[in-house]
Amino acid sequence: MNDFDLVAGISRREPEAFHEVMERYAGPVVNLAYRFLGNRADAEEISQETFLRLYQTPPRLDPSSKLFTWLYRVAVNLCMDRLRKQSRTPPMDSLEDLPVASPSSRSPRETAAGTETAAAVRRAVASLPDDLRAPLVLSALEDLPHAEIANILEISPKAVERRLSRARALLKTRLQPYL
Repeated sequence: MNDFDLVAGISRREPEAFHEVMERYAGPVVNLAYRFLGNRADAEEISQETFLRLYQTPPRLDPSSKLFTWLYRVAVNLCMDRLRKQSRTPPMDSLEDLPVASPSSRSPRETAAGTETAAAVRRAVASLPDDLRAPLVLSALEDLPHAEIANILEISPKAVERRLSRARALLKTRLQPYL
């Protein structure tokens, strides 16, 4: 069943359509929220709120639209709202998926330096303003193309490129001591 048919089924309150959407997208939505918030319980709560909104007010998709984009947009907005309300940046472990070289081939000194660098990267990413952190997380951690990020954030692909460039420049500045 394609996304258009699933949304039509949800609009008709068909349980199997909602179940199918949950099967397909619950994991990715929780993972996205976790990467923003750094707390599994909060991420699951955001996921529940995202799917509740889908159930209460199904989007009007044309046949070429992706439900994935709508769900990610809602989840990202809910995460940003949560972070603003809490007036804090996500904890360092929310970005634990950032790649770090394998410690097996490194000396203890190199391993310690790598761990310190990874922590610095997580802190630097977490400290980025929301408008820069969101495209960076969607690009670097979710591996989404710029066009999809633009749809999720409701900005132009060019704006995604600019924000990614600014985010990378800020990270480079903040991480200069580790380079």
